[in-house]
Amino acid sequence: MSGALIGLAHAAPANDNQVSKKITLTAQINDGIFVSKPDGSSWYSTEELEATDYKQAKFQKTLPIRVWTKGADFNVSLAQELKLSSGNGYSMANPVVTLASAAGNKTVAFGKQEKITQVVTGNGGYDELHDLTIAVDAPTKVGNRSTNGSYSGDLVMLFEPVAAAGGGSGGSGGSGQ
Repeated sequence: MSGALIGLAHAAPANDNQVSKKITLTAQINDGIFVSKPDGSSWYSTEELEATDYKQAKFQKTLPIRVWTKGADFNVSLAQELKLSSGNGYSMANPVVTLASAAGNKTVAFGKQEKITQVVTGNGGYDELHDLTIAVDAPTKVGNRSTNGSYSGDLVMLFEPVAAAGGGSGGSGGSGQ
């Protein structure tokens, strides 16, 4: 009994000046698809779109991404509309997200899945580098209100493997050898 009381005493903060905080951590393992930077281990956090000329009327950024899939096909779409806005009431116009693959360029949009077929095999599946291009137009100035400022927004993409045609459970059984 005294052992339990001592254990409880150690679980409580040592004094009133301590605060206990919790962070929930998650990790995903998916044997059907993996998306990363070309290094195969990380992802982008913040990227700056660059003006395509001195007029700063159009902005663009191309990011290489690596997609590994068990099967040749995967679907990609935007999980939400891409909107880059500033604190001055303006938003960038005409955002376009494009994914380049061996099969050509596909525009990636909200609410519409695009099927990408990979052709490079490796690492127990299909392993290809793709160019992800984000392009926007600068907003049109209204009256005397300046369009200057910092614009930001979240590009949220959804990648999912395409189920193979035919029978099977869709599981990950077997060693593949």
